[in-house]
Amino acid sequence: MKIERTEVDGEKVVIARFRLWHPVCIFLALWLTGWSFGCYKLAISLMNGPFRVGELLFSLPFFAGEIIVSCIVIMMILGHTTIRFSRSGCIRFTGIGRLGLTKKFAFTANCEIGTDEYVTHGKHGCTTHYRLFVKTPAAGEPMEIYSSTDAARIRTLCDLAKEVADCRAATPAKLNAATDGCAEEDAAQELGDNGLFSARPPKGIAVMRDYEGRIVVVYRRVVWGLALVLVLVLAGLSAVLWWKRAEIPLPVFVAFGFCSLFPVVQLVYALFGKRTMTLDHGSGETFIGVGGIGFRRRFEYGSSFDIRLADSNMWVNHERMREIVLSRPGDQPVKVCASWPNDVKPYLAAILRNPGSVAATITQFV
Repeated sequence: MKIERTEVDGEKVVIARFRLWHPVCIFLALWLTGWSFGCYKLAISLMNGPFRVGELLFSLPFFAGEIIVSCIVIMMILGHTTIRFSRSGCIRFTGIGRLGLTKKFAFTANCEIGTDEYVTHGKHGCTTHYRLFVKTPAAGEPMEIYSSTDAARIRTLCDLAKEVADCRAATPAKLNAATDGCAEEDAAQELGDNGLFSARPPKGIAVMRDYEGRIVVVYRRVVWGLALVLVLVLAGLSAVLWWKRAEIPLPVFVAFGFCSLFPVVQLVYALFGKRTMTLDHGSGETFIGVGGIGFRRRFEYGSSFDIRLADSNMWVNHERMREIVLSRPGDQPVKVCASWPNDVKPYLAAILRNPGSVAATITQFV
């Protein structure tokens, strides 16, 4: 791990960099050599032999495996992770050069930074994973900054985070010892919301207010990895269909064209899709789609609602998604934004609780 200490705009910054190299990369590279030769033979057979639907379908998993494993090997050889700690938060980047995934975490004045561990069970025994997390009253649950099986690396990252972060040592329950549990929680939540508004919005989030006072929150982030895989799959399938167009029966050609609509829609959404949340003086609406085509859901919000984050029944990439729950006495709770990324939901919940505070955020950042 390489550690660099510097200053940006008068703020102390610590940057930790480490590569993603793992010995399993050697095995994957050797395995990929034989696998690539098999894929080459399949491609030659598809191009030069008579067209067979079964042979094409049989080949698709092999080509998909070639692409996925190649990306993993390249990432292990050339990829790196960079975690940038500052007083206001941290930014974690994983990728090659400037191409990769970035995730931001806010360090509010009343946040907690710590480590914990958990054990997973597999065929080769138990593995202990260590993680660095930050917990804010607005989020409720700890947010994982980084996890690894290397305990020393996690301890070092935790020390670096605490070195520059403006976080307190006490727990949220000690924010106001003179009040009861509910008042303490509300006070901690208000401090957390103020901390979110004082920092930059999460990456991909834009907040706007129109002339009628409506608040529009737009989330857009291009998923370049998914887009690249879909482009390669569609290009390969189109090449085979075009090469064998004279031999393919019309019903089969139409069926393949219909099936290709799903990856095409996924590609369009990955490149141009967006999520929006519109707040119109007590009436809200969420939207997921492209342009004006998509799914909408309406809900109500206001000062009489209790707005919290809770675990949902949705899982994405082994991560349990959270949802915003709006409830008030006498009404059924309403759950929204479950499919939005977890890192933006505390900010959305803060806007729902404090829509009047959004004006300053717009003036400062948009």
